[in-house]
Amino acid sequence: MRNERLFQLLYLLLQKGRLDAPFLARELGVSVRTVYRDVDALSASGVPVYATQGKGGGISLLPGYTFDRGLLSEGEQNQILFALQSLRLTDVQSDALVNKLGAMFHKPDANWIEVDFSRWGHSRVDHRRFDELKNAIVGKRVLNIRYCGASGAASWRRVKPFKLVFKDRYWYLQAWCLKADDYRLFKVSRITESKAEEETFADAFEDAPPLEFGMPGETKLHKAQLLFSPEAAYRVYDEFDGEMIQKQADGSLLVETEMPEEGWFIDYLLSFGEFLTVLEPREWKTHLAENAQKIADHFKT
Repeated sequence: MRNERLFQLLYLLLQKGRLDAPFLARELGVSVRTVYRDVDALSASGVPVYATQGKGGGISLLPGYTFDRGLLSEGEQNQILFALQSLRLTDVQSDALVNKLGAMFHKPDANWIEVDFSRWGHSRVDHRRFDELKNAIVGKRVLNIRYCGASGAASWRRVKPFKLVFKDRYWYLQAWCLKADDYRLFKVSRITESKAEEETFADAFEDAPPLEFGMPGETKLHKAQLLFSPEAAYRVYDEFDGEMIQKQADGSLLVETEMPEEGWFIDYLLSFGEFLTVLEPREWKTHLAENAQKIADHFKT
Protein backbone atom coordinates (compact mmCIF):
# COMPACT_ATOMS: atom_id res chain seq x y z
CA MET A 1 0.00 0.00 0.00
CA ARG A 2 2.82 2.42 0.88
CA ASN A 3 4.64 1.79 -2.41
CA GLU A 4 1.48 2.71 -4.32
CA ARG A 5 1.13 5.88 -2.23
CA LEU A 6 4.75 6.86 -2.94
CA PHE A 7 4.09 6.45 -6.63
CA GLN A 8 0.93 8.58 -6.33
CA LEU A 9 2.94 11.27 -4.54
CA LEU A 10 5.59 11.25 -7.27
CA TYR A 11 2.89 11.33 -9.94
CA LEU A 12 1.19 14.37 -8.38
CA LEU A 13 4.47 16.24 -8.14
CA LEU A 14 5.34 15.42 -11.76
CA GLN A 15 1.93 16.52 -12.98
CA LYS A 16 1.27 19.62 -10.85
CA GLY A 17 4.66 20.88 -9.70
CA ARG A 18 4.97 22.42 -6.22
CA LEU A 19 2.20 21.36 -3.80
CA ASP A 20 1.69 22.02 -0.11
CA ALA A 21 1.61 19.19 2.42
CA PRO A 22 -2.05 19.66 3.49
CA PHE A 23 -3.18 19.34 -0.15
CA LEU A 24 -1.12 16.18 -0.62
CA ALA A 25 -2.45 14.77 2.65
CA ARG A 26 -6.04 15.22 1.41
CA GLU A 27 -5.25 13.69 -1.99
CA LEU A 28 -3.48 10.69 -0.50
CA GLY A 29 -5.85 10.23 2.45
CA VAL A 30 -3.08 10.41 5.07
CA SER A 31 -1.81 12.86 7.69
CA VAL A 32 0.57 15.74 6.97
CA ARG A 33 3.20 13.96 9.08
CA THR A 34 2.89 10.87 6.83
CA VAL A 35 3.34 13.07 3.75
CA TYR A 36 6.68 14.35 5.08
CA ARG A 37 7.73 10.76 5.91
CA ASP A 38 6.93 9.75 2.34
CA VAL A 39 8.95 12.71 1.03
CA ASP A 40 11.92 11.49 3.09
CA ALA A 41 11.43 7.96 1.68
CA LEU A 42 11.44 9.25 -1.90
CA SER A 43 14.52 11.35 -1.22
CA ALA A 44 16.32 8.35 0.31
CA SER A 45 15.56 6.33 -2.83
CA GLY A 46 17.26 8.94 -5.03
CA VAL A 47 14.30 11.05 -6.16
CA PRO A 48 15.28 14.77 -6.00
CA VAL A 49 12.30 15.92 -3.91
CA TYR A 50 12.53 18.72 -1.36
CA ALA A 51 10.34 20.89 0.86
CA THR A 52 10.53 24.67 1.34
CA GLN A 53 9.00 26.63 4.19
CA GLY A 54 7.14 29.94 4.27
CA LYS A 55 4.82 31.72 1.86
CA GLY A 56 4.87 30.13 -1.58
CA GLY A 57 6.66 27.11 -0.20
CA GLY A 58 5.69 23.51 -0.50
CA ILE A 59 6.95 20.18 -1.75
CA SER A 60 8.42 19.88 -5.23
CA LEU A 61 10.91 18.11 -7.45
CA LEU A 62 14.10 19.63 -8.77
CA PRO A 63 13.45 21.44 -12.07
CA GLY A 64 13.90 19.21 -15.09
CA TYR A 65 13.38 15.96 -13.22
CA THR A 66 11.44 13.35 -15.18
CA PHE A 67 10.69 9.71 -14.56
CA ASP A 68 13.14 7.73 -16.65
CA ARG A 69 10.82 5.73 -18.89
CA GLY A 70 13.89 4.42 -20.66
CA LEU A 71 14.42 2.03 -17.76
CA LEU A 72 11.53 0.03 -19.19
CA SER A 73 11.26 -1.18 -22.77
CA GLU A 74 8.10 -0.65 -24.82
CA GLY A 75 7.21 -4.31 -24.29
CA GLU A 76 7.77 -4.08 -20.54
CA GLN A 77 5.56 -1.01 -20.29
CA ASN A 78 2.78 -2.85 -22.14
CA GLN A 79 3.22 -5.89 -19.89
CA ILE A 80 2.84 -3.73 -16.79
CA LEU A 81 -0.35 -2.16 -18.13
CA PHE A 82 -1.69 -5.56 -19.13
CA ALA A 83 -0.99 -6.98 -15.67
CA LEU A 84 -2.79 -4.06 -14.03
CA GLN A 85 -5.74 -4.53 -16.38
CA SER A 86 -5.88 -8.16 -15.24
CA LEU A 87 -6.14 -7.00 -11.62
CA ARG A 88 -9.31 -5.01 -12.20
CA LEU A 89 -11.57 -7.82 -11.02
CA THR A 90 -9.72 -8.29 -7.75
CA ASP A 91 -8.85 -4.63 -7.14
CA VAL A 92 -11.16 -1.92 -8.44
CA GLN A 93 -8.61 0.74 -7.40
CA SER A 94 -6.25 -0.43 -10.14
CA ASP A 95 -8.14 1.72 -12.69
CA ALA A 96 -6.55 4.88 -11.32
CA LEU A 97 -3.10 3.29 -11.35
CA VAL A 98 -3.58 2.15 -14.97
CA ASN A 99 -4.43 5.72 -16.00
CA LYS A 100 -1.48 7.20 -14.11
CA LEU A 101 1.03 4.77 -15.54
CA GLY A 102 -0.49 5.24 -18.99
CA ALA A 103 0.14 8.97 -18.72
CA MET A 104 3.66 8.45 -17.42
CA PHE A 105 4.47 6.05 -20.26
CA HIS A 106 2.89 8.49 -22.73
CA LYS A 107 0.14 5.97 -23.47
CA PRO A 108 -3.03 7.96 -22.84
CA ASP A 109 -5.16 5.15 -24.30
CA ALA A 110 -4.20 2.58 -21.68
CA ASN A 111 -7.50 0.73 -22.08
CA TRP A 112 -6.40 -1.14 -25.20
CA ILE A 113 -7.39 -4.42 -23.55
CA GLU A 114 -9.87 -5.35 -20.83
CA VAL A 115 -9.58 -8.50 -18.75
CA ASP A 116 -12.68 -9.50 -16.81
CA PHE A 117 -12.83 -12.89 -15.13
CA SER A 118 -16.29 -12.36 -13.66
CA ARG A 119 -19.16 -14.57 -14.80
CA TRP A 120 -21.76 -13.26 -17.23
CA GLY A 121 -24.46 -11.48 -15.27
CA HIS A 122 -22.55 -11.75 -11.97
CA SER A 123 -20.05 -8.89 -12.19
CA ARG A 124 -21.32 -7.03 -9.12
CA VAL A 125 -21.41 -10.16 -6.95
CA ASP A 126 -18.03 -11.41 -8.16
CA HIS A 127 -16.33 -8.02 -7.64
CA ARG A 128 -17.65 -7.83 -4.09
CA ARG A 129 -16.63 -11.40 -3.29
CA PHE A 130 -13.10 -10.89 -4.66
CA ASP A 131 -12.75 -7.69 -2.66
CA GLU A 132 -13.72 -9.54 0.53
CA LEU A 133 -11.30 -12.38 -0.15
CA LYS A 134 -8.47 -10.04 -1.16
CA ASN A 135 -8.85 -7.98 2.02
CA ALA A 136 -8.80 -11.12 4.18
CA ILE A 137 -5.66 -12.41 2.43
CA VAL A 138 -3.80 -9.09 2.60
CA GLY A 139 -4.90 -8.46 6.19
CA LYS A 140 -4.14 -12.08 7.20
CA ARG A 141 -7.54 -12.43 8.83
CA VAL A 142 -9.25 -15.71 9.58
CA LEU A 143 -12.20 -16.11 7.24
CA ASN A 144 -15.55 -17.82 7.68
CA ILE A 145 -16.90 -19.09 4.38
CA ARG A 146 -20.16 -20.84 3.58
CA TYR A 147 -19.12 -23.35 0.95
CA CYS A 148 -21.19 -25.59 -1.29
CA GLY A 149 -19.39 -28.89 -1.82
CA ALA A 150 -19.60 -31.22 -4.80
CA SER A 151 -22.46 -33.11 -3.13
CA GLY A 152 -24.54 -29.92 -3.00
CA ALA A 153 -24.44 -29.65 0.78
CA ALA A 154 -23.37 -26.25 2.15
CA SER A 155 -21.39 -25.82 5.36
CA TRP A 156 -19.38 -23.14 7.16
CA ARG A 157 -15.59 -23.44 7.15
CA ARG A 158 -13.04 -21.42 9.13
CA VAL A 159 -9.94 -20.92 7.03
CA LYS A 160 -6.68 -19.01 6.85
CA PRO A 161 -6.72 -17.65 3.28
CA PHE A 162 -3.42 -16.93 1.55
CA LYS A 163 -3.83 -17.04 -2.24
CA LEU A 164 -6.32 -16.49 -5.06
CA VAL A 165 -5.65 -18.82 -7.99
CA PHE A 166 -7.03 -18.72 -11.53
CA LYS A 167 -6.80 -22.18 -13.10
CA ASP A 168 -8.66 -23.84 -15.97
CA ARG A 169 -11.29 -21.10 -16.38
CA TYR A 170 -12.10 -20.97 -12.65
CA TRP A 171 -11.00 -18.98 -9.60
CA TYR A 172 -9.99 -20.83 -6.43
CA LEU A 173 -9.16 -19.75 -2.90
CA GLN A 174 -6.14 -21.57 -1.53
CA ALA A 175 -6.32 -21.71 2.25
CA TRP A 176 -5.50 -23.64 5.40
CA CYS A 177 -8.73 -25.25 6.63
CA LEU A 178 -8.87 -25.19 10.43
CA LYS A 179 -11.39 -28.05 10.53
CA ALA A 180 -9.41 -30.38 8.27
CA ASP A 181 -6.09 -29.10 9.66
CA ASP A 182 -4.70 -29.18 6.13
CA TYR A 183 -4.47 -27.24 2.87
CA ARG A 184 -7.62 -26.98 0.79
CA LEU A 185 -8.76 -25.42 -2.51
CA PHE A 186 -12.17 -23.75 -2.52
CA LYS A 187 -13.86 -22.87 -5.80
CA VAL A 188 -14.74 -19.18 -5.46
CA SER A 189 -18.05 -19.54 -7.31
CA ARG A 190 -19.16 -22.02 -4.63
CA ILE A 191 -18.45 -19.60 -1.78
CA THR A 192 -21.94 -18.22 -1.12
CA GLU A 193 -21.03 -16.12 1.94
CA SER A 194 -17.83 -14.91 3.56
CA LYS A 195 -17.17 -13.12 6.85
CA ALA A 196 -13.75 -11.96 8.01
CA GLU A 197 -13.03 -12.35 11.73
CA GLU A 198 -11.02 -10.01 13.91
CA GLU A 199 -8.56 -12.85 14.55
CA THR A 200 -5.39 -12.61 12.47
CA PHE A 201 -2.61 -15.08 11.72
CA ALA A 202 1.10 -14.88 10.90
CA ASP A 203 1.54 -18.13 8.95
CA ALA A 204 3.62 -17.83 5.75
CA PHE A 205 2.39 -21.14 4.21
CA GLU A 206 5.76 -21.73 2.59
CA ASP A 207 5.09 -25.48 2.47
CA ALA A 208 1.87 -25.17 0.46
CA PRO A 209 1.84 -27.88 -2.25
CA PRO A 210 2.12 -26.76 -5.89
CA LEU A 211 -1.24 -26.82 -7.64
CA GLU A 212 0.13 -28.97 -10.45
CA PHE A 213 0.44 -31.86 -8.01
CA GLY A 214 -3.03 -31.49 -6.58
CA MET A 215 -4.18 -30.63 -3.10
CA PRO A 216 -5.02 -32.84 -0.12
CA GLY A 217 -8.68 -33.79 -0.17
CA GLU A 218 -9.03 -33.55 -3.95
CA THR A 219 -10.65 -36.36 -5.92
CA LYS A 220 -8.31 -38.74 -7.72
CA LEU A 221 -8.12 -38.29 -11.47
CA HIS A 222 -9.03 -41.12 -13.86
CA LYS A 223 -7.82 -41.64 -17.41
CA ALA A 224 -10.68 -41.22 -19.86
CA GLN A 225 -11.28 -41.78 -23.57
CA LEU A 226 -14.19 -39.79 -24.94
CA LEU A 227 -15.50 -39.91 -28.50
CA PHE A 228 -17.46 -36.86 -29.67
CA SER A 229 -19.64 -36.52 -32.77
CA PRO A 230 -18.73 -33.75 -35.25
CA GLU A 231 -21.76 -31.76 -34.03
CA ALA A 232 -19.98 -31.21 -30.69
CA ALA A 233 -16.70 -30.01 -32.24
CA TYR A 234 -17.21 -26.36 -31.22
CA ARG A 235 -17.43 -27.35 -27.56
CA VAL A 236 -14.62 -29.91 -27.72
CA TYR A 237 -12.13 -27.35 -29.04
CA ASP A 238 -13.35 -24.82 -26.47
CA GLU A 239 -13.07 -27.12 -23.47
CA PHE A 240 -10.17 -29.49 -24.18
CA ASP A 241 -6.55 -28.86 -25.06
CA GLY A 242 -5.71 -29.38 -28.73
CA GLU A 243 -3.05 -31.98 -27.87
CA MET A 244 -5.75 -34.19 -26.33
CA ILE A 245 -7.89 -34.21 -29.48
CA GLN A 246 -7.48 -36.66 -32.34
CA LYS A 247 -9.70 -36.15 -35.37
CA GLN A 248 -11.03 -39.41 -36.79
CA ALA A 249 -11.65 -40.31 -40.44
CA ASP A 250 -15.43 -39.91 -40.03
CA GLY A 251 -15.04 -36.40 -38.51
CA SER A 252 -15.58 -37.51 -34.92
CA LEU A 253 -13.14 -36.36 -32.23
CA LEU A 254 -11.34 -38.70 -29.83
CA VAL A 255 -10.26 -37.05 -26.60
CA GLU A 256 -7.83 -38.70 -24.19
CA THR A 257 -7.64 -36.88 -20.87
CA GLU A 258 -7.79 -37.24 -17.08
CA MET A 259 -10.91 -36.29 -15.16
CA PRO A 260 -12.35 -36.63 -11.65
CA GLU A 261 -15.18 -39.05 -10.98
CA GLU A 262 -17.57 -36.74 -9.18
CA GLY A 263 -21.28 -36.05 -9.47
CA TRP A 264 -20.72 -32.69 -11.15
CA PHE A 265 -18.54 -34.26 -13.82
CA ILE A 266 -21.17 -36.85 -14.75
CA ASP A 267 -23.58 -33.94 -15.20
CA TYR A 268 -20.98 -32.22 -17.37
CA LEU A 269 -20.66 -35.27 -19.63
CA LEU A 270 -24.45 -35.57 -19.86
CA SER A 271 -24.56 -32.03 -21.24
CA PHE A 272 -23.12 -33.42 -24.50
CA GLY A 273 -26.19 -35.66 -24.87
CA GLU A 274 -26.15 -38.11 -27.77
CA PHE A 275 -23.01 -36.49 -29.19
CA LEU A 276 -20.74 -38.27 -26.67
CA THR A 277 -19.66 -41.90 -26.36
CA VAL A 278 -17.56 -42.87 -23.34
CA LEU A 279 -14.98 -45.49 -24.30
CA GLU A 280 -13.02 -45.57 -21.03
CA PRO A 281 -13.57 -46.05 -18.15
CA ARG A 282 -16.45 -48.34 -19.08
CA GLU A 283 -18.19 -48.01 -15.70
CA TRP A 284 -18.85 -44.35 -16.47
CA LYS A 285 -21.26 -45.49 -19.19
CA THR A 286 -23.38 -47.10 -16.48
CA HIS A 287 -23.35 -43.91 -14.37
CA LEU A 288 -24.34 -41.83 -17.39
CA ALA A 289 -27.14 -44.20 -18.36
CA GLU A 290 -28.55 -44.25 -14.82
CA ASN A 291 -28.49 -40.46 -14.54
CA ALA A 292 -29.98 -40.01 -18.01
CA GLN A 293 -32.81 -42.37 -17.06
CA LYS A 294 -33.50 -40.38 -13.89
CA ILE A 295 -33.73 -37.20 -15.98
CA ALA A 296 -36.08 -38.87 -18.45
CA ASP A 297 -38.28 -40.19 -15.63
CA HIS A 298 -38.36 -36.77 -14.02
CA PHE A 299 -39.68 -35.07 -17.11
CA LYS A 300 -42.25 -37.77 -17.76
CA THR A 301 -44.05 -36.95 -14.50
